[in-house]
Order: sequence, then structure tokens, then C-alpha cells
Amino acid sequence: MAYQINKTSGALLVNLADGQIDVSSTDITLIGRNYTGFGESINENFVKMLENFANPSAPPNPLAGQIWWDTATSRLNVYTGTNWTTGGGPIVQPTQPSMVAGDLWINNDANQMYFYDGTDLELAGPIYNAFQGRSGPEVVTVLDQTGTSRTIVKYWVGGTFVGLWSKIAFTPQNVDTIPNFVGDVSKGFNVVDADFIFAGTASRTAALVDSNNVSRTAAQFLASDSDDATSGALTVRNNNGLTIGLTDNNVVKIAADGVINENQVSGQNYTFRMTTSTGKTDAMTIDSANSRIGIFNTSPTQTLDVGGNMRVGGNLIVDGETTSLDVQTLLVRDKSIELAKGDDSTLLDDTAVDQAGITVASTNGTKEFLWRNNTNSWTSNVSVNLTGASSLKFDGVDIITGSSAPGLTSLGALSDANIGSFAFTGGNALSTTTVDGAGNGMNITAAGNINLVTPRQIRNVADPTADQDVATKAYVDSSINLEVLSIALDVTGLGTAGTTQQHTNIATILNDIAPASTKQNGTEARIHCTTTTGATATLTGSALNTAFNESLILVQQKDNSGNDDGSVSVIQSATFNDATGNITSTVSRTLKLFRINDGAWGYVQDLTPGALI
Repeated sequence: MAYQINKTSGALLVNLADGQIDVSSTDITLIGRNYTGFGESINENFVKMLENFANPSAPPNPLAGQIWWDTATSRLNVYTGTNWTTGGGPIVQPTQPSMVAGDLWINNDANQMYFYDGTDLELAGPIYNAFQGRSGPEVVTVLDQTGTSRTIVKYWVGGTFVGLWSKIAFTPQNVDTIPNFVGDVSKGFNVVDADFIFAGTASRTAALVDSNNVSRTAAQFLASDSDDATSGALTVRNNNGLTIGLTDNNVVKIAADGVINENQVSGQNYTFRMTTSTGKTDAMTIDSANSRIGIFNTSPTQTLDVGGNMRVGGNLIVDGETTSLDVQTLLVRDKSIELAKGDDSTLLDDTAVDQAGITVASTNGTKEFLWRNNTNSWTSNVSVNLTGASSLKFDGVDIITGSSAPGLTSLGALSDANIGSFAFTGGNALSTTTVDGAGNGMNITAAGNINLVTPRQIRNVADPTADQDVATKAYVDSSINLEVLSIALDVTGLGTAGTTQQHTNIATILNDIAPASTKQNGTEARIHCTTTTGATATLTGSALNTAFNESLILVQQKDNSGNDDGSVSVIQSATFNDATGNITSTVSRTLKLFRINDGAWGYVQDLTPGALI
């Protein structure tokens, strides 16, 4: 019977069969009852336990509490049930091991030692690793020139000596006392390199070093709370600029739109004053309260008030409702006067120049000669009197002459008009008010094809009803999309006939063939469905016997005790030939109607298929 091998805890390790050995449950060989040659295995087990499985690699099948001597590191290790841990001394390896409380680990790559308290891994030292280089404080004792010992703290960063702390000032005994440090030691922190920078705020300093490495004393800086002067140029390198006044009265700054000189006190005037041979003169006064500027005029009464002559070398553009000229004579050198031009002679559109013209003011009513946009014509509220032989012409041709009757007020119906070409310039409407007896609103008799010289679209066409009616794109697209789809489909395996499952699967296949998203709602599909049922294959026993080929062989037979029990024939090899038979099946047919509704194919009903002969 099988041995039940248990652990110290009583838990079953393995059922060891008779006459068998087990080399996978543990790292020693477990021997079953009546196993031949068991002595070698037992002796090897003793040797392994004496050696504590000495090997450079860990035993492959350890049990919790097992001991292993690592010949590669000369360390004794204990298996915890999940991993191996050293039995004593620090663990030396480049990666963090699995640790228990009290373990020490030396990272032999970084040259740092850690200890584990059961919760946290703490660095014991040094505070820098081998890759960072020597960094941090070093307390040393040096001799001054009197032979007195002085305690200092040297500071290192990345293997470089950067400075030292001292509580007193002294002169080192010789230059080799503090390597790389030159000169006397001052009280406080002493830097090795002159370009060493303290980043932060200091409450007091003896001097500052500027960008040119020049030491500047406090006397070389401008005071912010008292009068002061500078012999150098003053530059403000920010867009907020310069602010002047006890209440920040004036600001000169830079904004997105350029340089701004800004008066920040409401109602306070702005004056540009000059010194002349006769004294002080106000060249320009800006009246802030009234929004006025005076040129050599300290009390301007207009937006711009010039106290003297004004000459304009370029164009004079005046934007406003009224321009008043208080002169006896107005001289205009140009032969034409242009009205309603924009800034910089920019041309305006018809809407902007509407009602431009001449207006004569009178106590008896204004007299106007104005251009009106809505009629695109010159309009006058008084008559235009043609006298003598004068006439109203169009392109040099008399339309109305001084001796003719009043002009045309309307144009009646024309039975015929011979017009070479015409264009609609004032609008795009062409309409009729009546229809003929055939219901036509307009009849066009053309000598040939009607050709659109520039490709254009004809829009708002009704859907066709007669054979010769024009069809729209929408009508054609709709007709194509609504055309009934005809599909033949084998639905075997898609679900029981007539069930929701079968109809859903058919709709899925139909959507793969003709996606509903590309069709209109109402589009139909007629699907001829076939189902194969009752398929059977019949193979006779004689056919199977003929197809099977085997070869036999005699083998020795043993009883349950392992004794010879004679010989018996068994199959040595077997091959098969092709076998033939009959396959029968039944095909059923249905005709189904599907329709797109709400953007998806759906089953509607079964239709009656035609009779087959």
C-alpha cells in the first residue's frame, strides 16, 4: 500500500506509491515500499542533508525551514516558505532582497548599507551612493598658524569640495591643511569657487556682484525713498514702464497697441511746456475734463483749438456730421467734388453713400438733389426744368426733349420684342401672373438647346409625375434607396424557424450586405431562405470493416505478481482506407419580408413563395 508522507505540521505532502520514488516533492528522494535499489537514494539523502544542499543555485523543491549552503556567496540560507533568506550577517547584493526584521543589506553597487526594522527599510550610511560621489558634510580638525586645532565642517557635492563652515576666522597653518582652499578662513560659510551662488534671501550683505562680476556696494545703488541721482543711463526693461507722482499720477508704459503715456488722475490736465528766450511757454495743453487739446492755447474751447495758423501738408479728412467754414470766399482748385468717400479715400458701398448729394437750406424748405440707394437713382424734391432746346439723353440719344410730351410713367404689355440679349441687374426675379389653358405658367420656345454657359444648379423643382418631367437628385436617390432588395440566403443554424433569434440573425446578415445607414426608412428586402434539416450519413458495417487494416504482434503477459502468464496478440499498427456511404438531407424554403424602420432592418412577415415543379 502507498505511504502517506506528512510534513511536521501534519499536512499531507505526498501519497507515495509502492515501488516508486518521488524526486519532485522535496529536494531529497522519497522512497516507496519495495523499491529496488533504495540504498543509494537513502545514502545520497544523508549526504545532501550533511552538505545542507551545498550548491551555487538554490534547491528546486524546498520546504519551509530547509537550510541551503550557497557555495557562490559562502552564505547559509533558510527557506521561509516563499523565498530564501540569509541565516546570518548582512546580505550583499546590488538589488533589494526579501528581508525580515533585523536584516542588514549592503548594496555593493551603490556602496551603501541599509537595515530593516520589520516595516521600513532605512539607510544606515553613507548618505550618498557610489554613483553620486561624495556628498554632504565632513567634520575635520585643522591647525591654524599658531598651531591651535580648529574644528570645521567641509561640504562636498558629487565628489567635489565646495566650501566649509567655521565658527571663527583664522589663517590655516599651510596651504595643504585644507586641500583646494586658498586664503584665510572667514567666520561663517567659505566657498571654494568665486562663482558659487547662494539662491535665496539674505537680510544683510556687504556687497553684491553684478552680471559683469563687479562687486557693488550699497552706496552704488539708487535709493527708493529719497532723492538720488545716477551718472549712468536709466533703462526700464519691462512693459509696465515708469510711474510718476505721489498718487501714481502719470505712467509711461508699453501695451499691445504701442507706447502709452497715461494720466491716471481723473480731470487733471496734461501740459507740454517749453523754455524759450522769453520764459516758459505752454506749447500743448490737454484739457482732460472737457476732452480738448489746445496748440499754443491754454484754454481750448474745441476738441482741437489751434492758437495760430494751421497748414496741412497732406490730405485733410474730417469725419463728422457738420463742417462749418466761416469764410467769405471758398476756393476749390479741383474741377470735381467727390462726396461720401471713406477714410484715406476708401470707396464705400451703395448702402453707405445712400442720400449723398446737395442740399440747399431755406426757410421755405430744403431743396435736395440726392442719390437714393433703394431706387439707384438721383432724386430731387423739386423739379428739373429743361429750357429751350435742352433734352434728357441716354448714351447720347434723346429720351426727353424740351419740346416733347411728358416722359413715360409705365410700359404696357408687349406682344413681341426683338432683344438680342438681356440681363437682370437690379434683381433676380422672373415671374408670371397667369397660366395658359394647359396649366403652364411660362412657355419657352427655343431654336435649339438651352445651354447654361456657366455651370449652375436648378433648384426647388417638384417631384416628377409625367414621363417627361425632370427628376431631382433627391427623387432619384429616394427611388434607388426604396428599390426592393432580392436576396437568397441559407439560414441553417441561425435559430429555430420563425423565432426572434432567427429574424435578428437574418437582419444582422442583411445589414452586412446592405447597411441600413445607407438606405431610407421604408426600404424593403425580400429574402428567399433555405434550411437544411435531417442530414444523415449511412456507412455499412462491411464498408467499415473493409476500410480498417491492422497488424498484430505477440507480447509477454504478466500476472499481478509480475510472473510470466504466457503471450497474447495485440494490435501493432492500424490504418484506414476511405469508406463510402449515403448522405441524405431535407431542404425547406421560406420567403420573408424585411423593412428598414428607424434606421434598422426588421422582420415584417412571411410571404407565400411560388410553387416549384
